[in-house]
Amino acid sequence: MLELSDADREALKRPFCQALLTLIRAQDRSGAMEADSDEELLSPFIVTKVQKRDIPMFGDPDPDILMRVEQIYLAVCWLVEKETGIAAAPILNIHHEGWGRIVIITGRLVAVNSHVRELHRFGYENVTLMESKALKLVEEGIKAIRQFPDVAAA
Repeated sequence: MLELSDADREALKRPFCQALLTLIRAQDRSGAMEADSDEELLSPFIVTKVQKRDIPMFGDPDPDILMRVEQIYLAVCWLVEKETGIAAAPILNIHHEGWGRIVIITGRLVAVNSHVRELHRFGYENVTLMESKALKLVEEGIKAIRQFPDVAAA
């Protein structure tokens, strides 16, 4: 079970974590996670430095990891859309060795351009850090859309 600090518990109540939890629950078509708590649903996203050291860096990244990466970026898109009113979509281009690029597109605008690496070890130290990093992407997307509204709407 995931142990949360007070700051993590507060982060769970804020928009990013709520968006991520909503997406996770929406993708559970079989209802297998229906009774799971928020902490249980977010626990795969939390990977400590010690845990990361124990994860090998060879082979293709696990499909569950790639799904979690996509869920993070979908939640970012959701918050960008909510703030700007412009539809946003992530595009993931991940190499089988665990590195690549993720962009968030709105119209003809690349609103967010993010390089990722070591996806075999994808995860955040805690919920607060996950939210903080995601909100930086949200801010980047909103700023780009406001700077180039015609391109974003095209």
